[in-house]
Parts: sequence; C-alpha cells; structure tokens
Amino acid sequence: MKRTGPIVAVSAEIDGKLESFEGEHVLLGAGRVANLSGVEQAGLTTNRLGITVDDRMRTNIQDVWAIGDCIGDPRAPKLAHVASTQGEVAVDTILGEQAVMNYDATPNVVYTHPEIAQVGLTEAQAKEKYGADVKAARYSFRSSGRALALGEADGLTKIITAGKDQRIVGVHIVGPQASELIAEATLAMRLEATVEDVIATIHAHPTLAETFREAALSAAGRPIHSPR
Repeated sequence: MKRTGPIVAVSAEIDGKLESFEGEHVLLGAGRVANLSGVEQAGLTTNRLGITVDDRMRTNIQDVWAIGDCIGDPRAPKLAHVASTQGEVAVDTILGEQAVMNYDATPNVVYTHPEIAQVGLTEAQAKEKYGADVKAARYSFRSSGRALALGEADGLTKIITAGKDQRIVGVHIVGPQASELIAEATLAMRLEATVEDVIATIHAHPTLAETFREAALSAAGRPIHSPR
C-alpha cells in the first residue's frame, strides 16, 4: 500500500499479474489501538503493540493477566472471538488448568458481499514455510447446486495442503455464508486433518458445506463436480 498525495494505491497479485487499485482512504474496521497510559507505572512490561503476555495470558506481574486488543502479541488478531478465547485461557490458568493460547487456527472473516473468510496460511506463506510439498486446489461455487439455487454462485473455496499426506494448512473461502463455512475448516486444521479425512466425511447434499469436501477432492486429484 502506498500513498501519493491524496491517492492511496493498493497493489495485489491476481492470476500471477500485479494489479493496482486506487482510492482516497483505507478503512481499517477491526481492532483498537491500546491506551497504555499508566501501565508502566504499574510495572507492566509493554512493547509497541501493547502489554506483553505469554501463551497463558500472564503479564510480567504475578496475578495480573491481560487479554484482547490491549496485548502486544503480534500473532493475535484484534478480533472479538480471539479476545473471548484469550479470556477463557486466562480464567483456566487462574483455576490451575494447563490452558495455552494457540493462534495457528484462528478464523478471520470480512463481512462483505460476498463474504470472505480464511484460516491458516496463504499459499505464499505455506510455500515459504513448507517448500515444494505445498499444493493448492479450488472449487468454484458455480459448480455448487445450493449456491446456484440461492442465486449466489460467485465465489470459491481454496484449500492449501503441505506434505505427502496433504495436511490442511490453510483454507480461504469467498462466497455466501463463508463466515459459517470456515468453522469446519478451522476444526480440520485444529485436528491436523488431511484432505482424505475431509473426503471421508459425508456431507449433506445440496449444501454450501459440501464445497469444502469438493475442494478436498480437487486437492486429491479426484474432482467429481468440477472440471479437472
């Protein structure tokens, strides 16, 4: 993203080509900037993002915990469902449970039309982390009977896998009810599922949820309801 006078230009790679989109403003509609005034006098350690905590939401001061947008963990998206989970981890820790915050499978949703949802790594991030063993597969909502019946067939489900067993490391969905569909993908990542695990799971038909299984079939090289 680059500003030139009153114009803000955002560059993105689309189908292997770098394209630029121009506007006057960029809206960041999630999260808040932490107000850290006074916390250092209390002895709390901070960084440029907020109050420093460990994976159990503990600060550097005994019996003081911090959650939500005020913390300084760069792995933590500033989202309500993340803060809620952090609160649960903090309470469990206070009660003596061995709870740990894990950000590897954190869903992120953009409530546009169509909706956009993602969990895990992008294809570029996966290739950087896992190398040549990374594969990506897509399933278009235009091949979904339910999406067509709803009149909302613009969109796709993309699965990113790593390793010979094709473990799922990232899922990206654009389309109707993407915010709901991402839950299954999040569970699959949490359980370190492979595409074969998803394929072996029977999905009701016709549903939007079965687009996830169709994408898994494409990833395995066995597409049924989409062109090879």
